[in-house]
Amino acid sequence: VLAKHPGIAAAEAAVTAAAGMRRQAGIVDNPVLSWEREDPEAATRQDTWRVDWRLPLDGRKHRVAAGMASLAASSSELEAARLGIRIEMRSLFASWYLATEREAVLVAQLERTRELAEWLRARAEQGEAAGVEARRLELELEVLEREAVAAGADARSARAAVASWSGLVTDEVRPVRPILQPPPSTAEVSGRPDLAALSHRVAELEARYRLSKRILEPPGLSVGWMELGDGQQRFEGPVIGVAWPVPLFDRNQGNREAGKAGVDRARAEFETARRYAAAQATAALAAYSDLYRDSGAEWRDGLDAEVAGAVFAAFEAGEANLTDVLDALRSTVDVQLSRLDTYSRALDAERELEAALGGPILPGGSS
Repeated sequence: VLAKHPGIAAAEAAVTAAAGMRRQAGIVDNPVLSWEREDPEAATRQDTWRVDWRLPLDGRKHRVAAGMASLAASSSELEAARLGIRIEMRSLFASWYLATEREAVLVAQLERTRELAEWLRARAEQGEAAGVEARRLELELEVLEREAVAAGADARSARAAVASWSGLVTDEVRPVRPILQPPPSTAEVSGRPDLAALSHRVAELEARYRLSKRILEPPGLSVGWMELGDGQQRFEGPVIGVAWPVPLFDRNQGNREAGKAGVDRARAEFETARRYAAAQATAALAAYSDLYRDSGAEWRDGLDAEVAGAVFAAFEAGEANLTDVLDALRSTVDVQLSRLDTYSRALDAERELEAALGGPILPGGSS
């Protein structure tokens, strides 16, 4: 799923572009080959061949450092994109599982209620039960049918969302129960890829600021050959020259001021993001630890069916009325849905903790 996600492709393209810019930053200027002729009328003709080259002392190391920092930032942003998409995909699969389980709970309850309604209707026709009780149970049955239909629609919608990203989801595939990892002992955010990307962006701006502080520009060298003469006499010899820009005016003051402000802003934003990430991770760890313990509470399998069966038997024996039966049925549904809701909150908290930590939760230790 991750390999085919367009968000990953976009982040990988950004890394490729940053690598290209890093390579471009280290390229040396090409020499310039020129030829010129002076041939005025009634005068000596002059031909000059010359090679001009600017020395590679133009702050290339700062541009290379900025390019390397940009490449590192893009790589960290790629990891952040992978983490975000992974969490998004897990959320889709978890929603599919939970919706399917809710539908199963309501369908099972619907079947039990339908059986009871048929039994009560038969007794009412024989005069052994009040007709009003049968009609009341029919109303409860209608409510459950509507809830089951809604739950089924939610389950199909969640499945379609998963299938839109994964070609492995077919009609025969059932969702697997997500496994909750034990919470880590500490909430460490030093491995967050988004924080690493911000740190590299600060380094990039610092390198560009150092580049803007340069005043002297490298000289340009010229080496060539000149021929001078007319039809009768000819002179020739080498041509050597140097051209060096004179920093009479500082033409880079504004860029330096803007660069310094950009560095200060990036550092402040990084520190803000780091503190926010630390607070977010601490809160997420506390919330997940509580929900993990709550979702892991043991309950007896089949206890709900036992309660429902006992109430049905008591109702058939005349020891319980219809209100007791309906309350028991609704309670069994409510407790099962409550368990699913608790598990859903725990799964949400686990994903929030992973996002806060910047990676998967490592069982038995810090992440």
